[in-house]
Amino acid sequence: MNASIVQIIGVLPHHETDHTLADLSQLIGTVEYEVEWPNGEREILFTGLRPGENNAWNLKVIEAAQSWLNAGGAIPEWSAPAAEDLRARMPPLTARQFRLALVQSGRTLDQVDSAIAQIADDIERANAQIEWEYATQFERLHPLIVSLSGTLGFSPEDVDTLWQEALSL
Repeated sequence: MNASIVQIIGVLPHHETDHTLADLSQLIGTVEYEVEWPNGEREILFTGLRPGENNAWNLKVIEAAQSWLNAGGAIPEWSAPAAEDLRARMPPLTARQFRLALVQSGRTLDQVDSAIAQIADDIERANAQIEWEYATQFERLHPLIVSLSGTLGFSPEDVDTLWQEALSL
């Protein structure tokens, strides 16, 4: 990589790592930092760190992060991401995966059609119908998914489970 590290923004340890580590070469986690490219453009990057699996660039990041830490930077204690953050990172499902998962969960496609038909606003209902019929993939936090899940009797956690199971279909 022909960029130079401008600044370390922070270090986020993985839950397997002691956040009090003073030696970042032993850290499992992520470093957020800013680089400057030869053309002068700057970019924020993230590099995952894992002892024994760090390439030359990672070692350069570790060196810069170690200097940052030695100058008073602090590694926060690891905390689990919020459920909404995890949901936002879930990969999309194909229409096939989503429909199969719904059927396997005991719902019918007629129930989905009925739920869409119950949407009071004409434009929202038409948009939902188009999404349902023509979307080739579905995002976990798409408004249609959030709306239909409640109507079909799913809790957010139920949808998370359905989503994970659907990924293997």
